[in-house]
Amino acid sequence: MSGLALDGVVVRRGGFALGPVGLSVAPGTATALLGPSGAGKTTLLRAVAGFLPLDAGSIRLDDRRVDGLPPERRRFGFVPPNLGLFPHRRVRQNVAYPLAIAGRPDAAERTRHWIERFGLARLADRYPAELSTGERQRVAMARALAAEPAALLWDEPLAALDVEGRDTLLQLLQELLDTVRLPLVLVTHDPSTAAALAAEYVVLNAGRVRFAGDPRALAAAPLDRFLARFLGYDNLYSPADLATVGARPIGRTLLAAAGPGGVAVPPSALTWRPGPTGGCAVAAVRATPAGWVVALQDGPLVFRVRVDGPVPGVRVGDPVALELDAAALRPLDGPVEAT
Repeated sequence: MSGLALDGVVVRRGGFALGPVGLSVAPGTATALLGPSGAGKTTLLRAVAGFLPLDAGSIRLDDRRVDGLPPERRRFGFVPPNLGLFPHRRVRQNVAYPLAIAGRPDAAERTRHWIERFGLARLADRYPAELSTGERQRVAMARALAAEPAALLWDEPLAALDVEGRDTLLQLLQELLDTVRLPLVLVTHDPSTAAALAAEYVVLNAGRVRFAGDPRALAAAPLDRFLARFLGYDNLYSPADLATVGARPIGRTLLAAAGPGGVAVPPSALTWRPGPTGGCAVAAVRATPAGWVVALQDGPLVFRVRVDGPVPGVRVGDPVALELDAAALRPLDGPVEAT
């Protein structure tokens, strides 16, 4: 098929095993690799690029098997977390490097095209150390595309960028998907990056595929703590958290809904209002960049509730009535053990 396809990819490094992993990325679409640190995201990206050997499986690009080829013949544009720019080369030389290595007679023309495409003309004679983080990201993108790759592999594209820089680079990446029509595989820890770009998610945990598919299906998938955090659930309770709460009504509700990894309380499952209740009270009220958060304590458990605006008249120590919708609670799977 046209695009990028992985089938049963397995990579072993020392005691760590990744896979099997399967995915397909159509031209002009992005797939996000998600998971906690150490899950195998970068290992998978490096294996696809050809820097790590496969122990099993295959990689096909535009219906051509490439896993037996060296990295320079696979036609991937690979951008590592540190961007891989040469500190002793100017912007123009960095962008031109893959063209010069390939002996392209149109190297100067193509270098100029991508420098202009990414708004780097005024920076062309600067060194990477003289650029901002966002500018270095654009240089790395221009260099990756100058070589005319058949697919892009990008590890943490928006890392260390401020809000303005993230928005700019997100827009550039989306424009590339729409115009250059390459398949893109990106590693990210950031849900907003994945949501903005990716048509498919592959979630890894301890080297195993925890979820693969349409982002909309993720909300209905079995949860572990990472997936629950990714979905924005603030209230997660492990079996240890629940060990001493069974005598309380809310504790009994949580225990009844818990899985082997505990239980998640989605925002829709929790309602509260000022008023007397069996020992539940306001533990904290604070403003955050995402809005106001009220912490409600019921015995040993604390529930965090996000509200759109200030909460006048609610003070620390005030009693509150707290209710849980048992049908909306989500059991958590236990952790996936590494093999």
